[in-house]
Amino acid sequence: MPKYSRVAERTQHITGSVFEKFRPKMDAKGDDLVKLHIGDAYAPPPYRIPIDAEFTRGHPGFHRYCDTFGIAPLREALSEKVRRDNGLDAGPEHILVTAGCTNALSVAVQTLVSPGEDVLLLSPYWPFFRGMVRLAGANVVEVPLYARLYQEPSLDVGAEIERFVTPRTVMLYLNSPNNPSGKVLTRKQLEDVSAVARRHDLWLVSDEAYDGMTFDGHEHVSPGGFAGMFERTLSMFTFSKVFMFSGLRIGYVVTGRPTIEALNKVMVHQLYSPSTVAQQMMVEPVRTMVQWSKRFVEHAERLRDMFLERTKVSPPVPDGAYYFFFSLAPYLRGRGYWGVFDACMEAGVSVAPGEDFGQGYEDYIRICFAGEPPDRLETAVERLNGVLDVV
Repeated sequence: MPKYSRVAERTQHITGSVFEKFRPKMDAKGDDLVKLHIGDAYAPPPYRIPIDAEFTRGHPGFHRYCDTFGIAPLREALSEKVRRDNGLDAGPEHILVTAGCTNALSVAVQTLVSPGEDVLLLSPYWPFFRGMVRLAGANVVEVPLYARLYQEPSLDVGAEIERFVTPRTVMLYLNSPNNPSGKVLTRKQLEDVSAVARRHDLWLVSDEAYDGMTFDGHEHVSPGGFAGMFERTLSMFTFSKVFMFSGLRIGYVVTGRPTIEALNKVMVHQLYSPSTVAQQMMVEPVRTMVQWSKRFVEHAERLRDMFLERTKVSPPVPDGAYYFFFSLAPYLRGRGYWGVFDACMEAGVSVAPGEDFGQGYEDYIRICFAGEPPDRLETAVERLNGVLDVV
């Protein structure tokens, strides 16, 4: 059973990049090495591409394969970032660049979870992770948590999770700030989660896609920074949220070096490496993010407050991320859930159904309040008020 710190048996039947075993000798040769080992063309594309000439001159290898762990300048910049912002004692060697956080999570499950094992998902949760666990032949065990904390802020999080641990449990997945509920776990709550992981020798997957996106003074805490947690915690990040560049498909995972190497071994069999040019594009934004990152968070908080001011419903006020997640039960008035859901569509507002985010949320909806400009958000509020008969 691959509890911390073992990996899934399937990873023992594959090799990493075929050239990985030669990396030390190749690195020792430096620029003197004539690289004939990889199937790559040296000449740049002869056709016009939508990247300005200044960028292509400054990044002569933009069109070529890169280090499968990620380009060195980006990993160095990310190392500085997570040390400064997340309290993670990570060097470049502790970072694997991935094709978004989605790829990072998928690789983590394939690397660390075997068929028949149990994975705890604190719910409500991002739906794709449930699918990743099932694709690995493992069992999803849901732990209702985030939505409950709005009504029960003093809930003993550690004790609640303990009730769902089984002898087959190998991994615990948390997501704070949470999609879809917007709940941000406190430092004490995250310490309690971490204690469960240590006590039962579990891997902890900390999905921090909404890194730094907190409101009302709530603190974003990375549990990988707690004593004794760095090696067993896979801290996941993305460029899709605060960086506002979901189309770039770049993310990264931070953890101990042996685990990074195991993750890389699996990833090269899926996509080899993320886009070279996309990584090059993000080096400077990572280095300068302290100058601009708060602007979008503050803007999202204003959008949240505008929605709350104009809506006639009463959703829990999210601590972070950019979603409202609430039950339609008080607004059905004898109507069926799917009838009201379809009425939202007919009125010109699309929302996400709650059942996708875990058991017990079948009458919930999720609303993203940062997906449209303010004037369009105002229109959406008016239409929702009408559909829900709240005027």
